[in-house]
Amino acid sequence: MRYIAIIAITLLSIQSLSAQYGYGRGYGGYGRSRMGMGASRMGASQTPQGPTEEPPTAAEIAEERLPDYVAEFELDPFQTEVLRTYLEDYYNEVMALQKDKIKDQETLRKDFERMQEEFKTDLRSILTEEELTKFMEMDFSSSAVRKRKKKRDNE
Repeated sequence: MRYIAIIAITLLSIQSLSAQYGYGRGYGGYGRSRMGMGASRMGASQTPQGPTEEPPTAAEIAEERLPDYVAEFELDPFQTEVLRTYLEDYYNEVMALQKDKIKDQETLRKDFERMQEEFKTDLRSILTEEELTKFMEMDFSSSAVRKRKKKRDNE
């Protein structure tokens, strides 16, 4: 008897909810017509579905770009490790600068230029001036990376 009462209450609740929130077909009801077709009738929150992707860390960016630099400049293992360290330090500083919401644009620009000059000074210990110029001009857009990988695979 108890189960029949629970089932009857559940059915009446569902009927009440569908009457309250509408059928989602634009009849002026609330429910799906306002929240979108993917939302439930119970008023689901409108948070993005699926896992949110975190931005890459400085070490991940350095690891991603390091093979291109090594192939382009034919670096030995010692120079590769030195470059990895320089890249990680540089990207950590850039990320910290990007997160700093207190500084104004002019101060941020000056700090960024100072960081680039320090990075170039560090790179001069393992690269020549021509290589340094080429290093700073390297493009890491997805199409440029694909071209470099294709060229490297063909060799």
